[in-house]
Amino acid sequence: MVKTSAMRADPTLAYLLAASVRLLRADFRARSTGLKLTPELAKLLFYVHRDPGSRQAELAARLEVTPVTLGRMLDRLVERRYVRRVADPDDRRAFRVHVDRAGEPLIGRMEQMRVQAEKRATRGLSAGERTELLKTLGRIYKNLSDRTS
Repeated sequence: MVKTSAMRADPTLAYLLAASVRLLRADFRARSTGLKLTPELAKLLFYVHRDPGSRQAELAARLEVTPVTLGRMLDRLVERRYVRRVADPDDRRAFRVHVDRAGEPLIGRMEQMRVQAEKRATRGLSAGERTELLKTLGRIYKNLSDRTS
C-alpha cells in the first residue's frame, strides 16, 4: 500500500490512539481468519473469558451493543458450545456467562494472536518503554473513565 500525504499521521492523541487501535484490530483480524468467528464474536468470547460469570447486561454495555444484539451473539456462541449461560441465583431474570469447554482452545489461540500483535506493535521498544506505555495508557483510560471530572 502506498502512503499518500493524506495518510500521514496526525500527531494528536485521539488520532494516534484511534489509528493504532484500528491497525491492531486489522492485524488481529488477519491473524484470526482460521478461528471462524467474526471479530465481534471473538471480542465477546475474550470478555467472557476475562470476566467469567458476567451478566449479559454487563457484557452488552462493555461491547456497546444492545442487550438484544448481545443475546443473539451469545446464541451463536452457545450453539457452538463456546460459552454457556448459567441462571443467576440472585436474579431469576438474569444469566451469567462462562466459557465452555469447546471455547477454551479458541481462547488459547486468541491469546497467542494477541501476543503476536502486541509484539509487532511494540517492536523496537525496550521493556521499560513497554511498561511505561502500558502505565500511561492505563492512566489515560482511568482519567477518561472517571465521570467526576
